[in-house]
Amino acid sequence: MNFTSFLDRFFEKLNKHGINISEYDLDHLGYQCSSDKDYDNLKTTFSELGEMFDENVVGGRRVGLFKMNSPIIYKDYSIPAIELIAPKTGQKCPSVLEHAEFVINEKFDTFMNKYPSINWDTSAVDQPMFPMVKLRLDEHMQVKFHYESVLDISKHKKEK
Repeated sequence: MNFTSFLDRFFEKLNKHGINISEYDLDHLGYQCSSDKDYDNLKTTFSELGEMFDENVVGGRRVGLFKMNSPIIYKDYSIPAIELIAPKTGQKCPSVLEHAEFVINEKFDTFMNKYPSINWDTSAVDQPMFPMVKLRLDEHMQVKFHYESVLDISKHKKEK
């Protein structure tokens, strides 16, 4: 899996929007599967990269969270986790690295107000477990910003 190629393209697109992410942690990457069969096959591949930390049905599809055996290193970033995402029923999509998510240390409004010309997707800001703001960078790539590491959220959920 070519993480570097994805991240090069991702950061190039992010930079075109002028978003400064230098003070935020790159929390995890997300890999979108084209089918449930692809998801099942890739679970084996991803299990070689790290431990399946959690698996849930989110929005009607399976999402597996893998804690990397060794973090993905990209420039100054150390990425500890990757999500494997099954398609929603009826969804047509390629199997691709699809997103990267950052943990921000300020309220969504404060963050978004830094970039008033960007049309943020705020449809998930009120999710109880994992609120976030999103921005589609191209047809099959997006960036997401949230308050807490996905590994920490998963750990807290398991402890309850």
